[in-house]
Amino acid sequence: MFHEVLRDIESALKQLADINYALDEALIVAVTDARGVITFANNKFCEISKYTREELLGQTHRVINSGYHPRAFFREMWRTIGHGQIWRGEIRNRAKDGSYYWVDTTIVPLLDDRGKPYKYVSFRIDVTERKRQEDFLRRADKVELAAQLASSIAHEIRNPLAAIKWTLQSLNVQGEDQHHQVELVLSEIDRIDRIVSDFLLLARPSDSTFTIHDVRGLVEAIVQLMRVQARKQGVQVVYAGADHPLLVRGAESQLKQVFINLLKNALEAMPDGGRLEVTAEAAPDGGIRVRFADQGTGIPPELLAKIGEPFFTTKEKGSGLGLMICERIVREHGGRLTIQSQLGVGTEVEVWLPAAA
Repeated sequence: MFHEVLRDIESALKQLADINYALDEALIVAVTDARGVITFANNKFCEISKYTREELLGQTHRVINSGYHPRAFFREMWRTIGHGQIWRGEIRNRAKDGSYYWVDTTIVPLLDDRGKPYKYVSFRIDVTERKRQEDFLRRADKVELAAQLASSIAHEIRNPLAAIKWTLQSLNVQGEDQHHQVELVLSEIDRIDRIVSDFLLLARPSDSTFTIHDVRGLVEAIVQLMRVQARKQGVQVVYAGADHPLLVRGAESQLKQVFINLLKNALEAMPDGGRLEVTAEAAPDGGIRVRFADQGTGIPPELLAKIGEPFFTTKEKGSGLGLMICERIVREHGGRLTIQSQLGVGTEVEVWLPAAA
């Protein structure tokens, strides 16, 4: 009899250990007391948050608050679970190293005899990659709409613009002040012309012939080209390429345009110098990954969500089209472009491209 009870206990403990292992592999699990203080954190929670279990226990979830959601968001969450109801939603958190991640969250209140919560158990699933894909598709739709608009109006603008510029240049201007005013107008017309050129490029990127290229060579050439400018700004550009070919199928000039634009953006984000890391490597999923990580000023979370939208720019004289063109080119190559940034720390831009067969 005693041996049978012992076997049942051992079997139950084995099942509990197996369930705990399954939860650790599949879900991010945390338990808090009624005040929200963490009393249990499983391995998956530690892994994704980059905090040790000792650093999490005794803390509230404010330790991973990214600042993305308004206070009203969490007030509504606490109101729901405080009334003993299950809450479900998606939350963006910040790991210890400053990186952001999204989790699909379910919080279950455990109720006492009076129906009041005495503990909360949260189950989370990492949906960071899905959110990136959704964000990429949202941006892609806007880029496509802007491209259609650009195609229809760019030529209509350029013809009268050329006539105005020719007329101004042919004027016999007297006086230094008038001459200076004409020069200013011509300068603005040139700026408009560059924007129209960007419109046309957005609508129809040049050189659409796709051939096989080694990304390492393309990126290394761009780095060498921009090193002189980087040194003038006090920026140290560190390039690390894989020791084997990284073959992609694409248009060489378009890919170079993407890499030049991203590298220039990184340099412009570091007016006081710093370190810019450029890497070209094989991605774990079999694709090719090119990464630009700067130590610049960073982008506030409220502006980061708008980066890549039509005519949105953080530059004084920018048109907001450069990154849109990059995203369109990358998308037409079957890839994706993602941006992560932390204010005061820097920005990381990653281009993922499918490897050529």
